Amino acid sequence: MLDIVEASLHPKKSEWVFLRELRVGTGRSRQSLQRLDAFALNCYAHLGMKRVCYEIKASRADFLNEIKNPLKRRIGLHFSNEFFFVTPAGMLSIDEVPIDCGLIEVGHATTEDSKRLIRSHAGFFQVDPDSGCYCMVTVAAPWRDSPAPTWQFTAAMLRNQQRTLQENPPPPPKQQKLDLK
Repeated sequence: MLDIVEASLHPKKSEWVFLRELRVGTGRSRQSLQRLDAFALNCYAHLGMKRVCYEIKASRADFLNEIKNPLKRRIGLHFSNEFFFVTPAGMLSIDEVPIDCGLIEVGHATTEDSKRLIRSHAGFFQVDPDSGCYCMVTVAAPWRDSPAPTWQFTAAMLRNQQRTLQENPPPPPKQQKLDLK
């Protein structure tokens, strides 16, 4: 689900940093062990350095457990301007989404299903024509002004990015050095 969200909502790598499984802190305190499923940071000041938190819910039971324990999403809400639950399409009804959160639904659709969904959906809708995977913002998340990330949270983001680059290094550049001798 996160692959679909990242490709649809944050495709420009020069504009967005998309972090998965982001541990909130760097120490061993109870708070620093909390993880955010995904966190996206816009890198352009003129766009407000927007911060978006995503919480994946693959089952109704997982979502209902989250609703019973709202403190679980407190850190994600605190550091983000928008907070979204990401679920399989049709798993939730709109009235189940908490007022301080948004809902993104992902799924697979045939070409005909995609056309029907586009006509019936007023919000953001993106479909990959090759795979049929789609992403739609069913409930827009309300904007919240949030404080700047703490140094601990910033360090956690950098550690996450470093780990990602070590596990999946970028391909070598296609250019070669010119020998000017």
